[in-house]
Amino acid sequence: MENALYMASIFGPFLAVIGLWMLLFAENLIKVWVAIKGAPHIFYMGSMITLLLGIFILDQYNVWEWNALIFVTLLGWVMVLRGVMGLFMPQLLIKLTMTSHRFMKIMGVFPLVWGLALCWIAF
Repeated sequence: MENALYMASIFGPFLAVIGLWMLLFAENLIKVWVAIKGAPHIFYMGSMITLLLGIFILDQYNVWEWNALIFVTLLGWVMVLRGVMGLFMPQLLIKLTMTSHRFMKIMGVFPLVWGLALCWIAF
C-alpha cells in the first residue's frame, strides 16, 4: 500500500498538469502530435517509455481490490496497453487518437481527472 501511495503522489500531479495543459493549450497539443506522427522514432521511444513505466507500476503495485488505490493498478495496465499498442499497432493508435482535433482537445479531461483522483488518494 505504501508503494501505491508513493506512485499516486508522483503520477497524480504529473497527470493533472498534463491534462490541464492538454485542455488549455490544445493548439500546442495538436502541433506536438503532428510532429510525433511525422517522426516515428519519437513515437516508438515514447511507446517504450510508456511500456516501461507501466510495467514498473504493475511490478510495484498490482492489487485488484475495490478501493481508491485501484486507480494506481489501472494506470499501470493502461500504460502497458498503450505501450504495447504503440510498438505493435502504431497506425491503429494514431488513427484512434489523432483523427479529430476536437477529440484530441477533449482527451485532456481523462488525465486531469485521473491525476486529481491520484492526488486525492496520495495527499
